[in-house]
Amino acid sequence: MRLFEQTADIDCRILDFINQSREVKAPEGAFQDLALRIFDYQFRRNVFYRKFCTLKKKSPTNVKSWKEIPAIPALAFKEFVLTSFPMKEHVRVFQTSGTTQEIKGAHFFDTLSLYNRCILPPFEKYLLPDGAKLSYYFLISSAAEQPHSSLSYMMQVVRQHFTGGRGTYYIKKGIGQFEKLAADLQKEKNKIFLLATTFSLQGFLDFLTKRKIKLRLAPGSRIMETGGFKGQGREILKSVFYAERNALLGIPKTHCVSEYGMTELSSQMYDTTLYDFVNQKKRKSIKVGPSWLCTLVIDPRTGKEAARGTPGLLRHFDLANRGSVMAVETEDLGRVSGEGFELIGRMKGAGLRGCSLNYEELIKSGV
Repeated sequence: MRLFEQTADIDCRILDFINQSREVKAPEGAFQDLALRIFDYQFRRNVFYRKFCTLKKKSPTNVKSWKEIPAIPALAFKEFVLTSFPMKEHVRVFQTSGTTQEIKGAHFFDTLSLYNRCILPPFEKYLLPDGAKLSYYFLISSAAEQPHSSLSYMMQVVRQHFTGGRGTYYIKKGIGQFEKLAADLQKEKNKIFLLATTFSLQGFLDFLTKRKIKLRLAPGSRIMETGGFKGQGREILKSVFYAERNALLGIPKTHCVSEYGMTELSSQMYDTTLYDFVNQKKRKSIKVGPSWLCTLVIDPRTGKEAARGTPGLLRHFDLANRGSVMAVETEDLGRVSGEGFELIGRMKGAGLRGCSLNYEELIKSGV
């Protein structure tokens, strides 16, 4: 395999792949070729990742398939600086959410060109499949207030592209401006697009319930929420959450889409709910990502790919993660379904299994 000596060369390859596979899924062979090239690039330049691969006895000389590329556990972003470039060259860092006492994971970037290019294609495909013109409302902190939030940055790109910077943020200094949001929505005559984290949206629904307010938004209005029903000292019941969205906002389940993203990745995945409704596809909603992001379901007992339909840990391969590590293993459970996967939840105990056992060795090695 020819080695890439220049970062610009491999970035051009990735951007070309993204551009050519926006609408039509690229052949697996094309994904594999580029994934192996990126693996070679990261193995040579990312010292912590190379040590991890060496412990697994894996290198570009003996890895022949993208599925064999070693996946670093997501929690490694909390322990190490996982960059394939000199740290002095970083232009942005996104951090995982957590309490002030908790060590936060950090994802460093030497350029945002790949990250920016990944945002809009899947967003438009799964959230705007009907090409609707909408009024945007952001129940999310702005990037100015949360400069290290990948979600806030993503919403900044979305806001600029679709509204020219006119959409309003309703989280200020970490506090939801629910009264203002309710008042603004009551006056809105157009179809609206409410973009929120699961917990900020639940807080708004609680506010509406307490105030005995029921909104009736224009047909075609929709919600994007970030998923995740546990955390922050509270567990949200999915069934209740979905029912309240319809009862209090008048937005049916067909127009509520859950986004699946991670600070450790550069690309996002979405429910097919609205896409399927618009295209009259009769199937259970699944999570699907763009062509430049592939997901395997891994048996946590063996570290090998699980049988189709069998639950396991989700392992993501994101070509846009050129500057860090392309292959990331999560503690999320899912099963393969169609061309995507069904998200089940989090692994109980979140214990280290499979490839993560080598991560324990990496920690002990003192690297």
